[in-house]
Amino acid sequence: MQRGLEKIQEPFANFIRAQTTASIFLLIATITALWWANSTYSLFYQQLVNTPIGFFIGDIELRASFKHIINDGLMVIFFLLLGLEIKREVMAGELASAENRRMLILCAFGGMVLPALIYSLFNWSLDSQIGWAIPMATDTAFALGVLTVVRKHIPISLLAFIVGLAIVDDVGAILVIAVFYTQQISITYLSATIVLIVILIVANYAGVRQPLFYIIAGVATWWTMLQSGVHATVAGVAIALTVPARPKIATVKLLGNAKSIINSMQKSIENVDVLASKVDHEKVVEINELSDLASTPLRRWEDALYLPVSIVILPLFALTNAGVVFNANAFINSLTQPVGLGIILGLVIGKCLGISGACWLGLRYHIGCLPEGIRLKHVIGASLIAGIGFTMSTFIAALGFDAQPEHLHNAKTSILIASALSAILGVLYIRMTTTKERT
Repeated sequence: MQRGLEKIQEPFANFIRAQTTASIFLLIATITALWWANSTYSLFYQQLVNTPIGFFIGDIELRASFKHIINDGLMVIFFLLLGLEIKREVMAGELASAENRRMLILCAFGGMVLPALIYSLFNWSLDSQIGWAIPMATDTAFALGVLTVVRKHIPISLLAFIVGLAIVDDVGAILVIAVFYTQQISITYLSATIVLIVILIVANYAGVRQPLFYIIAGVATWWTMLQSGVHATVAGVAIALTVPARPKIATVKLLGNAKSIINSMQKSIENVDVLASKVDHEKVVEINELSDLASTPLRRWEDALYLPVSIVILPLFALTNAGVVFNANAFINSLTQPVGLGIILGLVIGKCLGISGACWLGLRYHIGCLPEGIRLKHVIGASLIAGIGFTMSTFIAALGFDAQPEHLHNAKTSILIASALSAILGVLYIRMTTTKERT
């Protein structure tokens, strides 16, 4: 039975851990939400999304809709994961090299500014101007999922490039959310948030590595940030930046101590029994503790959060936010109304011209360099795919148009259209350019 289960478990585990799995779950949730919102069960969908959930203790009552719990609560975990990825990339990834960092920042800047300008041109002086940041963002999961479709036609380093680009993009989006989509500020709660973040930073420098401490302090930081008026998801990034990123002991020390413990066990290998012998059990536990000290909490927590975020949180976000009524009128409005035109042209054209144009300038004036094997034509293909802005764009649209349901509906529809167009154009461009190169 065990061998039979292992034969099933291993392929399933590999599928769940695969990079494309996040894209598949996100796509399924998006299609389900669209079908549900446009079916005969649409009323039930709306009731479910807006169902109040909560609890009370005496006179204290906590209540919010299912949608707000996901957007203001669970999405904090998504932003925590983003923060961990950002910190790792800056310390040891694509953003660690000065030349790569300059090029990625330049490309991301172009890919944020031009779409925002295009949107602003169509919505200048209108009440919909608040949505200027919607076409700035790239959905990393969907973008990587689309790139895997043409993986045979692109250098493998392009995947790392798009991840680095999306991470810098996310930093810009987070700053925009914190600065421009913040409501009335409560100085008391904001001060409490700053104090808690300082405590987390001091704990990091003091060598505190227990997850429970960071969880308790992190929940308190999220709560005070939520009450301060700054969007609570910003707390996720702030907490992530305080997570320890360095091992507590060197790898050499780990190997030396582990070898001595293993050698002591090998002397009496016939008598080793980790169940019956307390001494043998403690030796095995000691090896495990050594490995924890030699690894980094940042990397462990990033690995631990990846699956829950990929297969639960992001699909739930898509399920509750992508359910828009999609019909001929909605499609026409997206192509004729300022909000729709700004988003579609911003994501499809603005992203492409902004990223590839910035890359050309960077190469022309030696501001930065591209990873080995990547040329400008690859960047153009990636910049088209970067127009897929589903998750973060929808999130910003929900913040900006919270009190304007008509604009929100138009924005969500336009984001879906723009994301689909960007994916199709990106794949076609990459296939065409590689076909020409082979012939």
